[in-house]
Amino acid sequence: MPEPARCASPFTQQGTERALARSTAPPVVPEPCLLALEVTADGDRTRVTIRGDLDLDTGRRIEPGLHAALGHSARGLDLHLHALHFCDCAGLTTLLRLRSRAQHLNKTVTIRTSNSAINQLLELTGTRALFVAPEKH
Repeated sequence: MPEPARCASPFTQQGTERALARSTAPPVVPEPCLLALEVTADGDRTRVTIRGDLDLDTGRRIEPGLHAALGHSARGLDLHLHALHFCDCAGLTTLLRLRSRAQHLNKTVTIRTSNSAINQLLELTGTRALFVAPEKH
């Protein structure tokens, strides 16, 4: 499993670092992001595996990466959510915004794999059908 990414710290500017060095307070260590994206080109679609916890904070952090993956894909994204440990309604909103963006670009977002928690969330919210691959004629 990939190492969790470190979230951006507000203490990266030199002036702030010097001020912290003079401070008697313990140094601030950024908390790890509890989410990882794995993006792989797969023909005219892009495979995206999301691992970890998807909530309001992590959703906002990965949304630019998801939109970039969508932009580089010819037909859309295939999401693999089997490694998501947690996804709340804010996390689902991130996925719904991604789907909306895909529709605007005449692309699709499908959920290819998920786990029981994700399945339950999709069923309870009535959103599963929004992430099913369209039938080919």
